[in-house]
Amino acid sequence: MEHPFWLWWIPLLPLLGSLLCGILHYLSLRARRSDPAAAGLAQLAGLVGVAAVGLSLCLVLRAFLVLRGLPAEERLLESPAWDWIRVGGLEVALSLLMDPLASTMTLVVCGVGFLIHVYSTGYMKGDPGYAKFFAFLNLFVFAMLMLVLSSNLLGLFIGWEGVGLCSYLLIGFWYQKGWPAEAGQKAFVMNRIGDACFLVGSFLLVRLFGTLDLSDIGAMVQGLFAGPRDHRLELALAALLLFGGCCGKSAQIPLFTWLPDAMAGPTPVSALIHAATMVTAGVYLVVRLNPLFAASPSVLALISTAGALTALIGASTALVQRDIKKVLAYSTVSQLGYMFLGLGAGAFGAAIFHLVTHAFFKGLLFLAAGSVIHGMHDEQDMHRMGGLRQHMPRTYVTFLAGAAALSGLPLMSGYFSKDEILAHTFASGGYYQLLWVVGIGAAAMTAFYTWRMVALTFLGPERFDHHHVHPHESPANMTVPLVILALLSVGGGLLGLAPVVGELIHLPHLMAAWLAPVVEPGERVLALAHGPQAQVGHGLEWVLLGLGAVIALFFAQRGLRAYLRGTQPDQRLAQARPALFGFLSEAWRIDSGYQSGVVLPTRLLAFVTAVVVDQFAIDGLVNGCASLARAVGQRTRRMADGDLRNYALWIGAGAVLLSFLWMWR
Repeated sequence: MEHPFWLWWIPLLPLLGSLLCGILHYLSLRARRSDPAAAGLAQLAGLVGVAAVGLSLCLVLRAFLVLRGLPAEERLLESPAWDWIRVGGLEVALSLLMDPLASTMTLVVCGVGFLIHVYSTGYMKGDPGYAKFFAFLNLFVFAMLMLVLSSNLLGLFIGWEGVGLCSYLLIGFWYQKGWPAEAGQKAFVMNRIGDACFLVGSFLLVRLFGTLDLSDIGAMVQGLFAGPRDHRLELALAALLLFGGCCGKSAQIPLFTWLPDAMAGPTPVSALIHAATMVTAGVYLVVRLNPLFAASPSVLALISTAGALTALIGASTALVQRDIKKVLAYSTVSQLGYMFLGLGAGAFGAAIFHLVTHAFFKGLLFLAAGSVIHGMHDEQDMHRMGGLRQHMPRTYVTFLAGAAALSGLPLMSGYFSKDEILAHTFASGGYYQLLWVVGIGAAAMTAFYTWRMVALTFLGPERFDHHHVHPHESPANMTVPLVILALLSVGGGLLGLAPVVGELIHLPHLMAAWLAPVVEPGERVLALAHGPQAQVGHGLEWVLLGLGAVIALFFAQRGLRAYLRGTQPDQRLAQARPALFGFLSEAWRIDSGYQSGVVLPTRLLAFVTAVVVDQFAIDGLVNGCASLARAVGQRTRRMADGDLRNYALWIGAGAVLLSFLWMWR
């Protein structure tokens, strides 16, 4: 195993870029005080931010090529370690680890992140916080890379918290508007709920294994699972707690409601954080610790159930949204549910494959939506769009590529990655086949709402105000990233062709072969815990592929035809079934349930504690004691007035009282 020091430069370059962009923001603010037109310093931040992520991407590509040149069982690079913490028998060393899983994730983070940085130079041009935006964006890339590359859970947790902080900063970037700041706070608080579970799960792992090193934990799980003493309950509890952390970060039920509100941030933020990187951190954690999760079949079943329900809620809610970014937000919730459905079925490699393709097509769709919003002068309501293909031809073509991949049209990247998850779920049998039905239903809804979005935005009659809105195509620094992501969305399926298709063209499943050294330990533990995994025969695989293609094509054309002439289907549904329409548009009223069942009682309790208990009871008691002492003191002071007659009176009264007490005895 090699120990290259240059691995440290992969996360440190974006951190350095963030510091430089922060300095440029400070200098630009000082320059504007003397010259309001001074913006040259801030514009340099775009170049710094793009260059920092681009250089990290070059180093990631170098690491990938080094790993590819090694034998499969030796594909591991680890940086020199820094002894960080020594407490009793626990030793924590901070080091970076690059293996097939980490290389896949870093390629996504730096590759898609680089394109989004280039796009942002056009989208954020002229914004007063231009340099600050790139400082936050680079800081996020640093935190995400630390999360992915850290060799132990403590370093991973630092990156985990770092992306949460950057998410808060970027979601609330336009805090002057009010509601983005509230959305950032909501995301931060809900992620803290999951992070508390993550911490407790980490403590339990220290108790079980005596280490936080990810490789050591994965290697020791099988020994604990099959050892003389049964540790299955502790392993299941640790896996369950870590999954609680994943629910917060990756927006799974019941902690998914923050992600749609996170669309308050600039669109590049939505593309980078809430489509391609941060929300996939939970998927990465489960795959990284796949032996731990594989040792608990009941936890895997719970993960699949949560994933299926999340996919269903997200897809059904996206059916009736009018805001183009809200449609994509709920679509992200749904697609993350698919990834966890695959993880629960033991399809660890398939989940990562879908993570990669999702980064391509959802990053593309968010950026294309940003191009639409940019060209429509900040309009996001699809009911006020229509006919934009004539005004934005490049955005339209690239959006079609992303829509085809998201809806799972045949031969698109999303078709192969989504089908692989559903095939593994079906092959698991029993209860998982019920979840497969839910997944098929969510896939049908996905195809419908995706092409509804295409029809309402780009096709049909123009519904915008021609006197105030003049749609136009975005500049090249915004459309070139769209073209690259469109090509990846169309051709990304080549990374993981279905076995029956791969045999026809003699192309193996590249992603499965690349990730095999990482997921094989989990598959061995899963075989011990649950028996050998069932395999899908070629005949059944053709049936499942055909079924997926038919469902995608049928519901895609239904969604396209229904909304080709305008918004009438939404209006008819709202009039005919207002209860159902409201139920779906409010995401099954889960968020409002939190407001009425958690937020309002908490605020009421806080009010009672602050006003009744604190001010009246505690402060009243303290102030009352002080007033009583003051009154007694004043009364006593009046008694000591220097008049001998009063002193004689009190002496006589005391003597009488003492006489009575003596007689009583």
